[in-house]
Amino acid sequence: MFAIAPFLYLLQKIINNQGNIANNLLRLNCLRILQLIFACAKINILTTAEDKMSFKINDRLNSVGIGFGDRILGLVLLLLIATIALSIYMLHTIKSSEDAIIEHQRTRLNQVARYFERNFGSGLQHYLDEQGAGTKSREQRIEIAAQYINGVINEVHEEYPDVHIGLWVAEMDVFFDGTQRFNENYSLRRKEAFEEALKNKSTLIRDVGYQEGGIVEVYMPLERNGKLEGVIRSAEYLSDAGFYNQRRQVEYTIYVLVGFVIAIGIIGAVLLFRQLVNQVQEIKDGVRLLEDDYNRLLPKAPGELGEITGAINRFARRISELNLYNKTMLAVIDDGILVVDTGGKIIIANNMIQRMFRLPDFCLDKNFREILPKGSPFQVLLDRTLNDLRDSRDIQVSWADMPGSHNIQEYLISTFVLNDGSGILIGAVLCCRDITERVRLKERASRQERLASLGKLVAGVAHEIRNPLTSISCYIQRWQGQNNGDQKALATVNREMSRLDSLVDQLLYFAKPAEAQFRKYDLNYLVEDVLSFFGEVFYGKYNIIKELSSNTPDVWADPEQVERVVVNIIFNAVQAMPEGGSIIVSTAPANDEFARLSISDTGCGIPAENLPHLFDPFYSTRPKGTGLGLAIAHEIIQAHGGHIEVESEVGHGTTFHIFLRTRGE
Repeated sequence: MFAIAPFLYLLQKIINNQGNIANNLLRLNCLRILQLIFACAKINILTTAEDKMSFKINDRLNSVGIGFGDRILGLVLLLLIATIALSIYMLHTIKSSEDAIIEHQRTRLNQVARYFERNFGSGLQHYLDEQGAGTKSREQRIEIAAQYINGVINEVHEEYPDVHIGLWVAEMDVFFDGTQRFNENYSLRRKEAFEEALKNKSTLIRDVGYQEGGIVEVYMPLERNGKLEGVIRSAEYLSDAGFYNQRRQVEYTIYVLVGFVIAIGIIGAVLLFRQLVNQVQEIKDGVRLLEDDYNRLLPKAPGELGEITGAINRFARRISELNLYNKTMLAVIDDGILVVDTGGKIIIANNMIQRMFRLPDFCLDKNFREILPKGSPFQVLLDRTLNDLRDSRDIQVSWADMPGSHNIQEYLISTFVLNDGSGILIGAVLCCRDITERVRLKERASRQERLASLGKLVAGVAHEIRNPLTSISCYIQRWQGQNNGDQKALATVNREMSRLDSLVDQLLYFAKPAEAQFRKYDLNYLVEDVLSFFGEVFYGKYNIIKELSSNTPDVWADPEQVERVVVNIIFNAVQAMPEGGSIIVSTAPANDEFARLSISDTGCGIPAENLPHLFDPFYSTRPKGTGLGLAIAHEIIQAHGGHIEVESEVGHGTTFHIFLRTRGE
């Protein structure tokens, strides 16, 4: 407020120093403008002051919707509008001042011309007659007239020394200006003005330019004794009248006022921007603190910045709540979670993962390669996920927590690539579940199931072996009694012995299947090979239909074992259709991990109550069936990591769906 006072005092001194008729209006207008500028400056300073009163004003302005942006925009608009309006107004004032000065000059020159007319006496012709100039030559008459006219001109110069006064005598066509130059001492422009004023018998006023060298002229006809004797010319150069000095002073005043308005606007803008920058810096410092502690909220700020800080504080509270939820959730779940960034630095390690791998409490921000057990599959899986950008799901791992320890733990491991919303890699996640108890329970259940199956197997084996042995025993007793044997009895004994040999082979394969030799293999090629054999053996009796998809991927399998499964199921289909029928074999991709092989027949179908027992050993509905074919097929497919599904309807046929993995572990 006090810094503006010297400017106001200086402007008032400049205005007060303008001391002519034109500047009276300018002084009044400038004082009004100063009052407006002073009021604006006062408001601006109050708005930008950094004290309690300013903060209250800011709050009041914010409450009515006038924030920082509106104030800065308003200040800029005020600066532009005030400068433009002031410039237009002052240009108008300059024009008005120039018009007032010119009008003043015209009035003064009229007075000078009339003063000349009053002092001219009874006229030039009367003077020439008194001097006896009628009989003299033109040059002599001009000299006599010059003595008279120059005398009047000198009288006028004494009263008005800055005015150029002269008389043009029409009869002689000579302009007398107080000098002794009589031969064409005036321009064509003046000649035309003289003749126009003489012709119209009225005063003629001419302004010749407002630039440097401009002049105001008055041409007044001189009449004596009812006769026009000539034209009086009174003129004054604007530079001699101080016109240009006054206009420069007015322009200087305008420049000072415009500069003052701009200075006030700049000062106000600087103060506003300084307050804005200070508050932005406070927000930046607060945001840095929020990185370490979401509970340290930003201080309150006015205006739009207050809305920003409020939004940041709400966001920070929300993140703090989410962090609390996440910590609580990660602390209570049974799965171990380890999150690392692209460089391997540990970001999250919940309590379960720390207990599983005995991680130190300070493991956060450490590289997982330094923290996880050396050479462990966990480290290998995480590295592979980060390098190959490929997830790994449900991989069972056996791991001893200490070297040489017999305490083997079973874990189910999954790793996932972690991308942000834009799909950019930001890290990886290791999810680990301790399934040791589950595996042990499963082993115990499997042992119990095997014992139960073993009991059923023993009963089945005893039944299957007793029948051939009974036949063989009867024939042997007969031979012992008769001391001879026929060929028919020998053939029966041989058949029963072959049956026992086949049964023993199947039992051995079921008890201990051959070790599978896994490799990538074309499933369509395998099916084509098997169906070519059946097409030759059962040519004409069965309609074999192939629906093999070209999109079927290669499977990860032992071709010989899978071929044995397919042959067994097709043989079952043939036996279910003794009078002939159709067998449909199709392949297709099931999903990203499995391919599907389906075998359908149009036989008698399987009752719903028999479906749960299809894969039980020695379960068969045929009189001479051993009940081991489907059991062996089920064991083979399970060893391949796949499964078999059965659909059947009595009287319409049966479909077996075999699912095989497309890639190995």
